[in-house]
Amino acid sequence: MPLLTYDSPNTTRVFGRGPYQTNVAVTQLAFGRRSNAVILASSEHPLDAIVALSLVHQPIDGPVLLSSPGGLDPVVLDEVRRLAPIGAEGLAQIIIVGALGDAVERQVTSLGFSVLRLTGINAYHTAAEIARFLGYPGDIMLLPGEHPLSGLCAGAMAVHAGVPVLFTLKDTLPQETAGAIRASGKSVNVFIVGSRSLISDEVEEAVRDLTSGTVGRISAEEPFELSVKFAKYRSADGRFGFGKIEKQGHAFTFVNPGRWQDAISGALLAHMGKHTPILFCRRDDLPAVVRDYLLRVNPAQGRPEPPFMHAFIVGDFDAISASVQLEIDDTISIDRKADHEVVHTVAPGDSLLQIARRYGVPIRDIASANQLSAETGLAPGSRLLIPYAVTGAPPAPPAQELH
Repeated sequence: MPLLTYDSPNTTRVFGRGPYQTNVAVTQLAFGRRSNAVILASSEHPLDAIVALSLVHQPIDGPVLLSSPGGLDPVVLDEVRRLAPIGAEGLAQIIIVGALGDAVERQVTSLGFSVLRLTGINAYHTAAEIARFLGYPGDIMLLPGEHPLSGLCAGAMAVHAGVPVLFTLKDTLPQETAGAIRASGKSVNVFIVGSRSLISDEVEEAVRDLTSGTVGRISAEEPFELSVKFAKYRSADGRFGFGKIEKQGHAFTFVNPGRWQDAISGALLAHMGKHTPILFCRRDDLPAVVRDYLLRVNPAQGRPEPPFMHAFIVGDFDAISASVQLEIDDTISIDRKADHEVVHTVAPGDSLLQIARRYGVPIRDIASANQLSAETGLAPGSRLLIPYAVTGAPPAPPAQELH
């Protein structure tokens, strides 16, 4: 018999029938009653949608709702009515970003809402205009404009801290982007999100010529590893990045990167109350790099006590299957972490460093699990508890249906 629920003890699934309903479902979770503003962006132009996310942060404090360029879907229009944005602190009630047609503006003005348009002659210019509107904050993210979906995990940081997003070509820094970096001042920090196959060293050098601030790069060749690196990253001054590396009760949002509209919606959960980085998974697979990361930050110490981890699954079962949802639940559970434990029998010549490398587990975690001190020797034949192993994925749990 199928399980008659969409959730599990450690996961909450947020979805609807299609990208607009999913978008609204996330908005209703993150913005329960009303908002200062509503930000509208195109469901067909990912660059516009990504840059719109940096407007979500205070003082605007409003969600990004996706729209067809030709008009608002009825479920989205109903959500605009429900939110009834108040336009606090002199803001327009509706902010339209990028390539949305006049029909969209007429729909919201007919409801009596004031409108501000933020757009440019192309997506690179629109991104620069949003940076200008935000007053050129001290941090900027630079994403590959030719492959914008590769940097979707950055959307959560745009929401979390109001960090503007700019775009670049692989080998050339567009003049609109260079102008925005220059206008941000000589000490602006620029964080490149993407590998050198997408944003070249030449572009990085061009950025360094424009600022004396930090120029960092978060890089991986595939989106799953990049999402993990982004969740772990924190700048040296502590201002930029989630820095999720400690064993705490972290929450994460899980998205299939093939559903970019779901990633835009999922980024909204990085706003107040949730503050979740985005991690990527496939429909039928929790990649090993993601699973291993979750095991490393799982705070379980053998007792079912707080802090607890939680996962928000954004998208339907065609985006992320029930079996993957349950694997995520199992991986972040503090009750089931023992299922991932391994017992190692010490062989002659074994050292703690060698054992840690074999299982891919920090020495401190093995020492803590076995109450070892720096002076403790390892006796051949003794048994060590390895609290988790990241050298190979565990068997997938039996497939179950969540309905």
